[in-house]
Amino acid sequence: MASNDQRVSLPPSSPIRAPGNTSLLSNSKQGLQSTVFITFTVKGGAGKTEVADSLEPAITLGGATCRFIDVDDGNRGMARRVGKENVTTLDWSTSVTGAAQWVARHAPHADTMIFDLGAGIESSDLPVMAFLGSVWRLLADGGARIVICAVVSTNAPTSTFIERIARKYGDLGEVVIVCNNQDGSHEFPAEVATLPHRKLHLGNLYAGVQAVRLSRRQPLSSVISNPSQGFELASAVMARRIFDFARQPGMKDFVRPQALDRLAELSERAPKRLRFVIGTRSDATDSTIELNARLAQADAALLSPNIDDAEILARAIQYRRAYEAFATRAR
Repeated sequence: MASNDQRVSLPPSSPIRAPGNTSLLSNSKQGLQSTVFITFTVKGGAGKTEVADSLEPAITLGGATCRFIDVDDGNRGMARRVGKENVTTLDWSTSVTGAAQWVARHAPHADTMIFDLGAGIESSDLPVMAFLGSVWRLLADGGARIVICAVVSTNAPTSTFIERIARKYGDLGEVVIVCNNQDGSHEFPAEVATLPHRKLHLGNLYAGVQAVRLSRRQPLSSVISNPSQGFELASAVMARRIFDFARQPGMKDFVRPQALDRLAELSERAPKRLRFVIGTRSDATDSTIELNARLAQADAALLSPNIDDAEILARAIQYRRAYEAFATRAR
């Protein structure tokens, strides 16, 4: 892809309205403005599709509707994750001439649209970028709120990526930095903290729980609302992660209270502590997570302060039994 760091041309346009609606998107009659999220990242693997996936249940579990647009022609990660029947795809060769027709066709059918772009695509001169620039301008002119999500992770440098995104698209809406704690280290590039943009944080998800999620090619809201048999606790762990993401102060503008209530309900069974990471799908079964959580409880009890020698011995025996049960679990 050829490099092009100039401002994308966003031609002026008259707002397009859905029939009988004051908003270009579906509606905002329940109190929230229609929203368009756009996920950008500087390199593959930073988690832009993960962020898009995580936004969906925070929106739809509150009763709103959502449309995914997969613009990653080289990967189609969004379509592979949630099922191709649940996304609208755009090819990199899509011409700008069809922008108005595309908006008129797709915008009236969702309260929220989530565009998942290919890594580094914002610095290319692919035809689809001019198309998207026109689409986003039409949506903004029609009353939609545009949120540009610059996704950074613990394994991806930012360099001038965020500043470049803000320079190109900042006049369309708000640039938000989404920090994806992919490896659980919280070690993001130091310059992220110095940038003035709103910041959101998406927590780490155990690899084994991620495997459970990816085994279902459905929207995440469906996965956590209707868990796979034998993986209810793993689904609760997913729900807890989205609940923590959605209840951040920076998400208040986008998430309805009903969604938070539903996410809290779905995450009730998620264990508060685990002794070992959930590394594989076999580690994510209900029985294994239960044993893992019991071992964590036994470990915490053993390390409690102000207990006498007799109690230490009793708790050590309990810990040993919990460890043996976990170590000898059926695989």
